[in-house]
Amino acid sequence: MNERERKLLDKQLWGVSPSPPERGALALAFVGVFLGGLFIGAMLFPHDVKQTRMTAPEVPIALSLLDGSEPNLR
Repeated sequence: MNERERKLLDKQLWGVSPSPPERGALALAFVGVFLGGLFIGAMLFPHDVKQTRMTAPEVPIALSLLDGSEPNLR
C-alpha cells in the first residue's frame, strides 16, 4: 500500500473510530445515567416513609414464620 492509497483510505474511513471508547468512561456514563434516573424518579414520585416498630409479642411470631415452626403464644 503506497502513500496515495493510504490517504484515499483515510478519506473513506474518516467517520469510523479506530478504537472503541474506554471502558471506564462507558461505566461512568452508565452510573451517571442510573443515578440521574433515581434522582428524577424520586422527585417525580416521592415515597412516603412510615417507620413501624415491632412490639414484643410480634417478634416470636415473625421468627416462627422464618423457620416454619408454630408460634409459641404464651
